[in-house]
Amino acid sequence: MKRLFLIFTLLLLAIPFVSAQSVDEDTLLTILNEYLDDDEAGMVVYIWDNGTEASAAYGLANLESGEAVNTNDLFRIGSTTKPMVATVVLSLVDSGDLELDAPIADYLSSDIIDNIPNAESATVRQMLQMTSGIFNYTESDAFDDEVQADPSYGWTAAEVVEFAYDEEPYFATGDGYYYSNTNYILAEIIIEAVSGMSLADALDSIIFEPLGMDSCFLETPERFMEGIVQGYGFDDNDEFYNITNQNDGVGLGDGGVICNAADLAKFPIALWEGDLISEALLNDMLDTVDDGEGGQYGLGIGYDDTDFGMTLSHDGATSGFQSNMVYLPEEGIVVTILTNNFDSEVVEDVTYDVLDSAFGE
Repeated sequence: MKRLFLIFTLLLLAIPFVSAQSVDEDTLLTILNEYLDDDEAGMVVYIWDNGTEASAAYGLANLESGEAVNTNDLFRIGSTTKPMVATVVLSLVDSGDLELDAPIADYLSSDIIDNIPNAESATVRQMLQMTSGIFNYTESDAFDDEVQADPSYGWTAAEVVEFAYDEEPYFATGDGYYYSNTNYILAEIIIEAVSGMSLADALDSIIFEPLGMDSCFLETPERFMEGIVQGYGFDDNDEFYNITNQNDGVGLGDGGVICNAADLAKFPIALWEGDLISEALLNDMLDTVDDGEGGQYGLGIGYDDTDFGMTLSHDGATSGFQSNMVYLPEEGIVVTILTNNFDSEVVEDVTYDVLDSAFGE
């Protein structure tokens, strides 16, 4: 569940602006062929350009069987889940069940409040915007040791949040920015406490079903690895090895959604057009803070002014997979990229080249 979108943002800032043009499947395949081998872990690229769609797949969905990747295949999207979870929280604000500037302590158990520094003072807004200062549980050596000891163990939000217990905060609440996955574990706990629904059901009812994102679901223990391509990392010999069944917290609020590329692209369009939350809360969501590294982060989403125009974006990486989602609302273009290579170093390059082609470069 790494944060990767900063690199992409910096790339966009360096691109001269020109008007957009259509990108077809052949163009996408040419780009993928430049970066990938057809006998290695694969990638799917999808572009929506003002209602015109194109997609391409290259490489393998399963290295053991030799099955090729298909454009409709399902992938873990990792932290690209976060804008969706933030949207569910904001929908509960819209309905009056939550207050954006209320302390998260109003919605959490005393065990969490008493044991996680800053949990007593951080607000819902600060939780979503990564300005709470709360320790990131995925940086815990103890958590990593537990995952390595039992890779397929099915973690719950209540369990992983304990790895933030008694850990020093990065700063006083509101005094900085730090990308901490614990914030979105807390968001999951709050959603379930306030709505009375599981996070999986909340995502279904608030986002996936209304938007026709039929392939998308939260990877709960009951649906672990359901229908997805195999995911890979590199071993010490730089050889691919299958880590699909490694559970580093999959299925949780900080990175648990499974989706195909075309359905993923529906989300930012609907968000921008006001189909999911009110205009006032969308403005709150897109009110960003500087992350100190050249990027801007709102409530669960990157929102940056680039030479291509304004972009909404997020990406993710988890258990054999990486993803990227980029929307240029002023140009009407969405690009989504999914790969079953956890260690891929070309996601940003492919994103750059797809947009480069769309803008006639």
